[in-house]
Amino acid sequence: HFLFNTINNIYSLVYKKSDEAPDALMKLSDIMRYMLYDSNIERVELEKEIQYIRAFIDLQQLRLKSENFASIEIAGNIEGKLIPPMLLIPFVENAFKHGSKSKTPGIIIKIKANPRSFHFEITNYLSDNRPESKDFHSGIGLQNVRRRLELLFPKRHLLIAEEEGNVFHVNMFISNL
Repeated sequence: HFLFNTINNIYSLVYKKSDEAPDALMKLSDIMRYMLYDSNIERVELEKEIQYIRAFIDLQQLRLKSENFASIEIAGNIEGKLIPPMLLIPFVENAFKHGSKSKTPGIIIKIKANPRSFHFEITNYLSDNRPESKDFHSGIGLQNVRRRLELLFPKRHLLIAEEEGNVFHVNMFISNL
């Protein structure tokens, strides 16, 4: 869905002869390159994962027509920090999928890198009219991330995902990176 929606959004920008079209097309190209090539290795630089997330957010915000819908705060030194590719994006995708579009920012991402540990936190407001389905919050998506963490970081991670009222919050800690 993301790919088709993004292509349609870029088509709309091109049709309107918007100055945003070339940048949007480059972000889509960067995302596809990361997914196809960079994600095939065991570890990637945290900076690359963050670039991927920023490009994803920018393209989603085109669709939402809200420049400040998602915010990212980065603390600590992320330079040279290696993490498994595509580790964080499922949480970001989930936040856009289930998030309320009525609050700004609707998604708040915090990343903190310490010399030997990593903390990722994401909070999003939930849409009031979301369908009752077994999805990322309680279903296979979250189970897959938990299993991946168990395989990659046995006894060196903590993942807390909880829904409270109309807010969904994820805290992920990984030590001894």
